[in-house]
Amino acid sequence: MKRKNFNQSIKYKIGIFIIAVTSALIVDICFDFFVVEYTSSGFGEILKEISVCYELQDALTNEKAQFAYYIKNRDKKEELLKSCERTDEIVDKLPLDLSHMDTERYARVWSIKNSYPVYAGKRQEIIDSDYDANDFIEKVYDIYEMQDYLIEYGERLMDITLSENNEIYQKQEKFFKRLPFIIGIVLLPIIVWIIYMAIRLQALILAPINKMVEVSKNIAKNRFCDKDIDVKNKDEMGDLVNAFNKMKHATAGYITSLEERYELSELLHKEAMEKMKMEKRLNEARFDLLKSQINPHFLFNTLNIIAASANLEDAKDTEDMIRALGNIFRYSLKTDEKQVSLERELSIVKDYMYIQKMRFGDRVSYEIVSRVEDDKVYIPSFSLQPIVENAIVHGISKKEEGGKVVIRVWEKDEMLHIIVADTGVGMSGERLSELRDFMKKRSTAKIGIGFGNIYKRIKNIYKTGDLRIYSKEGKMTVVYFLIPQV
Repeated sequence: MKRKNFNQSIKYKIGIFIIAVTSALIVDICFDFFVVEYTSSGFGEILKEISVCYELQDALTNEKAQFAYYIKNRDKKEELLKSCERTDEIVDKLPLDLSHMDTERYARVWSIKNSYPVYAGKRQEIIDSDYDANDFIEKVYDIYEMQDYLIEYGERLMDITLSENNEIYQKQEKFFKRLPFIIGIVLLPIIVWIIYMAIRLQALILAPINKMVEVSKNIAKNRFCDKDIDVKNKDEMGDLVNAFNKMKHATAGYITSLEERYELSELLHKEAMEKMKMEKRLNEARFDLLKSQINPHFLFNTLNIIAASANLEDAKDTEDMIRALGNIFRYSLKTDEKQVSLERELSIVKDYMYIQKMRFGDRVSYEIVSRVEDDKVYIPSFSLQPIVENAIVHGISKKEEGGKVVIRVWEKDEMLHIIVADTGVGMSGERLSELRDFMKKRSTAKIGIGFGNIYKRIKNIYKTGDLRIYSKEGKMTVVYFLIPQV
């Protein structure tokens, strides 16, 4: 039998369990229906008969009080008539079936049903007559006597009904005392069978699942040393456990393979990093070589000689231009820092704008408004002058009437905000979209080396830094720096 249980499918085992549970429920429901039917047909009738007797007494008593009040005051006739109607309805409801009651109760009910119509007729005659009618007082007292007679019969009917139904209750009580034992005898084998099936299902289904859960926890911790789960089931659970064992071995092999690949990847990564460092050093060497092609000392000395000559010739503007140009060359060639103070950067912008004003005259003007301490905030080196140069070369110089360059600097929420705006020719929407797309791709192919380089440096230096551009064709271009100061 046990070997058969191991070979049967889980669907079959659960089906047997469901049949057992369903059988217990059906038996219980049948007993419930039987008890309800038995009590409703027994106690229900008892309560109904007692209730009718009680309503009859209450109706007769209330009617007697209403009638007496009406005779004395000739008032509240409507309430008396309603009380009479209620009594009529209750008398009609009195059961008169000899097969369901003893002879004494039958006789009482019969007497009430036969005497009540006579009383009702005389009662209505008194209600409709006047005080001046002949024999009025005598008729009223006849009504009182009949009311007392009916009330007495109603009380007697109540006593007989209670006595008769008490005997019925005593007979049924014995059955209900034995009913739990009968239910227990019927349900006990079914309950035992359900418990047995639950234990078997737990052993055949839950036990293997619990073992798989324990092994899975160890697998999650990268431990594959547990022995394979051994079950005797030849059903779906047995297939699941066998598949789980195979999966465990496959996962262990896959993890080992991943570890080997990871070690190889680490080696390749190290080689790639070393290669990148070598390329960086090579690029730096190339850059240094390029800068060395122009001897900074020779350039500065030459500019100083020209400036001294201009001074001797009393050419003040020429001297200032040469000194401004020298400052720009010196800053661009000798500044190695990634970040410099805003003060140094604005100084170079002013030197550059001085040269441009000397070149373009009144066609070019500029304004710098800074609401920060320039010497205490830092920005990427050589980032403002190229933007200002773009504004002059590509914006203002192409406009016949010239234009203005405006620089605004302020700080908010630990973020430095810088706007470089010009009133030049601007750019078309298509060109602006193209420029923004290439900025997102961090490409300098079509956006110019200067602008693209500044954008890349801001993104590389600051995690939350940004460089944005806005433009309207024929009116203006705005470059917006966002530089964190934390």
